[in-house]
Amino acid sequence: MKKILIGIGAMGLALAITGIALAEEGADLQVKKQVVTKAQTVNKEQLQLMEKVGGLDQQTIEAMRKQHYGDGEIVIAGALAKASNQPISEIMALRQNGMGWGQIAQKYDLKLGNIMKSVHANINAFEKNAKQTGSRDAINAANRLRNEVQNQERMEIHEKMMQRNQQMQKEMNNMHQEPGMQMNGQHGPMDMHR
Repeated sequence: MKKILIGIGAMGLALAITGIALAEEGADLQVKKQVVTKAQTVNKEQLQLMEKVGGLDQQTIEAMRKQHYGDGEIVIAGALAKASNQPISEIMALRQNGMGWGQIAQKYDLKLGNIMKSVHANINAFEKNAKQTGSRDAINAANRLRNEVQNQERMEIHEKMMQRNQQMQKEMNNMHQEPGMQMNGQHGPMDMHR
């Protein structure tokens, strides 16, 4: 009888543990559903903002995301495509060939600064509207996109600085190769009063 009671007790304990585990799994599943729903809402807000700022439809945005472009890149490319009346594929082809955003804008007689002002103005207008409606998700989407666009701007500045440094280095090397301009002591001190 003792063995039966111990067996029943063990089975009851196993059922209790299983019940707790199932309850925890159900709670975890509920939390996961909430997280997925929240992510979908945030993504919806992000897509709406990107459509407005970059002038692209959701299908194009999703296709570009699948190609591993960041949201900042997508929006700037879309704004350049819209301002230049070029297809987005043309803008991205130029980008993939190593052109910076400023170079692409110049190619179409545009000023990148004006494009970026428009991008930021649209993000700010979206955020202002989100604050008025109290949509926390839309505010977060605006902040996230603003950060990504600013990262693209920083990268553009860095690329320009690297290009300028390379150009300066090239010019310095050319100067050192010109007769009378060598600084290694072969020609003596330069007369700066000629």
